[in-house]
Amino acid sequence: MDTKALRQKILDLAIRGKLVPQDPNDEPASVLLERIREQKQQMVKDGKLKKKDIKNDSVIFVGEDSLHYEKFADGSVKCIENEIPFELPEGWAWARLTSICLKITDGTHHSPDSFPTGEYKYVTAKNIKLNGIVLDDITYVTAEVHREIFARCNPEIGDILYIKDGATSGIATVNTLYEEFSLLSSVALLKPAHGINNWYMCYAMQSPFFYSTTRGDMKGVGITRITLNMLASRLIPVPPQNEQQRISIKSREEIDLISSIESGK
Repeated sequence: MDTKALRQKILDLAIRGKLVPQDPNDEPASVLLERIREQKQQMVKDGKLKKKDIKNDSVIFVGEDSLHYEKFADGSVKCIENEIPFELPEGWAWARLTSICLKITDGTHHSPDSFPTGEYKYVTAKNIKLNGIVLDDITYVTAEVHREIFARCNPEIGDILYIKDGATSGIATVNTLYEEFSLLSSVALLKPAHGINNWYMCYAMQSPFFYSTTRGDMKGVGITRITLNMLASRLIPVPPQNEQQRISIKSREEIDLISSIESGK
């Protein structure tokens, strides 16, 4: 059995609304996205976000001509039908990652001295796996170095970690560490907005659609990478909030089963 292909098929079904039954009583994703937009605007007023953090936010909608349009904060509108890869179920909506995240950043761009033991873990791409953070061969940085890195890039429990540089680019996982740690720049940090299920978002970023389109846009000579701006502009299908939960639960069940098959259980 090709378990890798089976896993990809499950994730593909998940982001197309074909993994769990649709519930017509679910609140449409468009309402959720509007609520997130208002939430982020309020956070700017409260000083929790800066205006530059939401300047690229947009709303994607279907016009009367059944084509997809994108409206920006300055009021401008453009047709993006050529960017829409497939049709979504009723009640779903397309969104840019930047519009459903409160923060998209990466770790330090200056590789600090790290040690076999120490005060704060130093997580790099080698520690990021599909099923979580692997602490094999983890190294550590001093408190002083950590404070400088963490001031800009502050991973918290439930955030998305995404490898954006090098051969393993495209791997996404959810942070399950209940402690502060430092990140290297090869790993991007994404903080989903309230109402976006972190595991659904992670599975969507692991899907063949997201992986292939993102890897196809990687640039660079020697070490290829995707920039933060490119990552922030990626399209992602957003289901109603309740369906996100159902999809994440069902996906986890199926992926755990695949893992059992791989381990021979």
